[in-house]
Amino acid sequence: MPSHHQDYTLEGVGPCLRLVNADELLPVLTAAMPGWPLMPCAAQTQSPEICVWRHPQGYWQEAPALPEGALLDSAVGTACSVIADAAGAYFYRHPELVDLHCGSVEINGQLVIFPDTYRAGKSTLTAAFAAAGQRVFGDDVLALNKQGEGIALGVAPRLRLPLPDAMSLEFRQFVQTHLGPQDARYGYLRLDNTQLASHGQRCPLGAILLIDRDESLNEPQLTRLQPGDGLWQLLQQNFAEHESDQALIERFLPLLEGLPCFLLRYRDAFDAAQWLTKRWGSDTLESLAPASQPHCHTPDVIPALEPTDARQWQASEAAFEFPLGDELFVIAEEGGAIHRLNTTSRAVWALLNHEPLDLDSVSDTLAGFFAGAECEQVRHDMAQLLAQFYHAGLIKDVNA
Repeated sequence: MPSHHQDYTLEGVGPCLRLVNADELLPVLTAAMPGWPLMPCAAQTQSPEICVWRHPQGYWQEAPALPEGALLDSAVGTACSVIADAAGAYFYRHPELVDLHCGSVEINGQLVIFPDTYRAGKSTLTAAFAAAGQRVFGDDVLALNKQGEGIALGVAPRLRLPLPDAMSLEFRQFVQTHLGPQDARYGYLRLDNTQLASHGQRCPLGAILLIDRDESLNEPQLTRLQPGDGLWQLLQQNFAEHESDQALIERFLPLLEGLPCFLLRYRDAFDAAQWLTKRWGSDTLESLAPASQPHCHTPDVIPALEPTDARQWQASEAAFEFPLGDELFVIAEEGGAIHRLNTTSRAVWALLNHEPLDLDSVSDTLAGFFAGAECEQVRHDMAQLLAQFYHAGLIKDVNA
C-alpha cells in the first residue's frame, strides 16, 4: 500500500505526532482531546516522537514510552495511548510543572482535586461533576504550577463501559447524550468549553478530596482530614517518573500546606457531585473539624526488636525532614522513599535526633509522655516502631 503520512503539532509541545495511513484516527483524537487541538504542520525531516500506523488488526504505535512499539486493537484505545504520550511530552518540555495523577473539577472558582482510590472511580466522579454543572479540568492528569494553580490539558473524561446498572438514571442519560468515541471498553464524553477547560486554562487549588464509594450509605458523608492524608495520597498516585520522591515532596509541600483535605464517602457518584456542589464554600464546610486519625506508613510487616535488645539507636544523619501540621514526612536518603510519621513516631524520631537511646530508654520516656499508658504496651509498640525505623534506614546502631 502507498504510504501517506501527516504530521501534527500540539500547543505547548510542538510537532509531536505522525499518522501514517491512519487519517480516520484524527476525528477520534479530536473528540477525545477537544480542548487541546491537533494542528496539521509541514512534514518533519525527522519523524515525530509519536507515530501511528494503520495495521490490519488495528493500529501500531511507537513512542518514547513504547520503544518496541505496541499493537492497539481500536481507535479509542489508540487515542488513549496517544494522549498519554502527548501528556508525557508536554511535561517533559515543561519541567517547571508537576504532573498530578488525579481528577479535577472547578467548583465556585476553586479547583477540587481527587486522587484515585480503590473502587471509587475518579473518572466516573469527574463525569458526575460535569453532569452536575461543574467544569472539568481533567479526569486523569492535571498540571500544577509554582503558584498553586492547576492547569488543564484539555482532555475529555473517559468512562469505562458499560455503565453499572446501579448508576442513577439522570447520570446515565447525561452520559448517553454526551457519549462520543467509544469501543467495547471505554468511551469519551463530548463536552463543550463550558463543561471542559481548554488547554492552558488555570484555576487555583481549593481542596484535596479523597473519595470512597460505599454501597451501604443512604446519603453522602463528608469528613475533614489532616492535611497529610491528601499529600500522602497524591504522592502515592503521582507518576512524575523523572523526579525522585524527595524532589516531588519539596515541590508539593509549599503548595499544599494550607490546602484543606476532605474524605467524601458516597454510594452514587452523581448524587455525591450534586450534594457536594450545593455545600461547597458554605459554613457547613468551615465548621467541619479535622478527624484525628493519624497514620504511620508501614510498607511491610517488620519483626519487632527482641525485648532484650540493648542497642543504642540514633537518627540517620542523611535523613531529610518535611513537617506538615502534626505529622512529619522523612526520607532516609537522597532520592529514597518517603515515610510518614504520626505524633507518636515523630516524638521518637525527635528523641533519637537529640541523643542515642536504647529500647528501654525510649519506652520509659514515651510512657512518661503519655500519662496513663501501660508500660508493657508502650514497650511493645516501641519495639515495633524502632524495628520499622531501622528497616527503613531512618536510624542506625551507634556501635555497629
